[in-house]
Amino acid sequence: MDYELQKAMQRELNERIPPAPKGDPQNELRHVVNSHRLSGKSFDQSVIIALNFVRQRYPQFAPRILPPR
Repeated sequence: MDYELQKAMQRELNERIPPAPKGDPQNELRHVVNSHRLSGKSFDQSVIIALNFVRQRYPQFAPRILPPR
């Protein structure tokens, strides 16, 4: 994958799903979204997959996802 594309995806992740303190499920969400983005899925597809995954472990999880700029 192109370096510039990876950097753009990382920037989008940082802008739309802010990091949280260590151990917060928000960070697990970011990790899963990032891995699916790197495998070629869209941001929205990745978020849906990640939310389903994280909510299996944390049913009451309320993600902090910002709209695109």
